[in-house]
Amino acid sequence: MRKFRFFILPLVIIATFCLNSCEEIEPLDPALIANSNINPGTTSGVFKVDFDGKSFVANTVQAIVNDNYIAISGLKTSSGELIQIALPAPYNKVGTYTWKNIGAAGIMVLAYIPSNGTEPYTADPKDTGGASDFSGYTDTASITISKIDVANKKISGTFQFTGVKFKDLAGTSIETKVFTNGSFTEIPFTDDNQVADTDTFYAKLDGTEFAENSIDVVSVSSSGVNPYYSIVGKKTNGDNIGISIAKSLSAGTYQFAGAFGPQVNASCLLGGVIYNGDTGSVTISSKTATHLIGTFNVVVKNFITGTTKTISSGAFSVELP
Repeated sequence: MRKFRFFILPLVIIATFCLNSCEEIEPLDPALIANSNINPGTTSGVFKVDFDGKSFVANTVQAIVNDNYIAISGLKTSSGELIQIALPAPYNKVGTYTWKNIGAAGIMVLAYIPSNGTEPYTADPKDTGGASDFSGYTDTASITISKIDVANKKISGTFQFTGVKFKDLAGTSIETKVFTNGSFTEIPFTDDNQVADTDTFYAKLDGTEFAENSIDVVSVSSSGVNPYYSIVGKKTNGDNIGISIAKSLSAGTYQFAGAFGPQVNASCLLGGVIYNGDTGSVTISSKTATHLIGTFNVVVKNFITGTTKTISSGAFSVELP
């Protein structure tokens, strides 16, 4: 399991961001990069992109590069705006990536979360049963990794995308933002190596055990959103089940209140289709400063098609980041 303390996106994006990584992160394969001597750099680099007639320049940037994924986040602390980029293996190397050339099973993340903490604008492929299927959305997503300098632990590249989201939970209309001239230059990175642990996660999906291959626990902080823990069980094919629990909650039972409830949330990604928590509950049976134990049962729903999935017998016991 990997643990992050990171400015990152709400649960739906976290689920996508963590899809194809493994339980234990290996050192970066020298075949993926240009140099294998380790000497971490110290400069902060530049992360910027143009949208809405202005230039966004991040003053806080974090990057992780390893054998399982690349993840880069740029935060503008004065406004709380955040942009996040992620590429899982085998696309975590120098090259240019679009929804077309990463193939049907490929996953990448390009997302913008506004300062008010509302639902993010995300780059999505067509024909996934979401906002990207509306006629007002044109896919422009592209990520170019131009250099991974492992000697100085710095990464550079460019990106662009059109972000899309629904205007409301009714899902009848969309909003878009076009992001151009994006670049990240000489951004210092870590490999986020972690040791194995004894965390557990269990759930049944429509009555059949969901046999995850790895577990991620994430500590989430973002402007306009109550801080929370995200717990995601993932398969290597990208399918995952995740729940989020507000950090302020103590032992007790809490009801899901739709896709973006204030206390607990759930998501499920199956075959590239997102289902969000609709009804059900999470019970926290034990919580300390370092460990969280509980159970959950939830019906998740794709709010476009109305299709539901039942997640039952859920249980988790995880160390907190």
